[in-house]
Amino acid sequence: MRYAFLIHNEEPAEGEIPAEAIEEMRQAFGAYGRALQEAGVFAIVLEMVPAPVAERVTAALDVPTIGIGAGAGCDGQVLVWPDMAGLSSWSPRFAKAYGSLRSDLADAARAYNEEVRSRTFPAPEHTFEK
Repeated sequence: MRYAFLIHNEEPAEGEIPAEAIEEMRQAFGAYGRALQEAGVFAIVLEMVPAPVAERVTAALDVPTIGIGAGAGCDGQVLVWPDMAGLSSWSPRFAKAYGSLRSDLADAARAYNEEVRSRTFPAPEHTFEK
């Protein structure tokens, strides 16, 4: 598997990529993808690649592409699990939180802290007597 990205760990500002650059990217990523395929990769991860570029690259290759911020035209998708689960305080715009673990964990930590300080935890059912 090979990882290919447009701008690693930086989110381009809206409209930052000029329209005329999209065709150049399609050609460059297409050539890169074909070279990787010929080298024997079994998949390519495309991160933060404009959706039209990722879609065309995906259509031109025999190996699957996995997108992260590269649009729905890839063969598969991946998200970093803290972003997917709502654990992060910040997520890139291509991430979607399917849960709210950050607030759930904070609530659990507060409840635990309160019970330990008030000595209601551990209760008898959480303690070994013998």
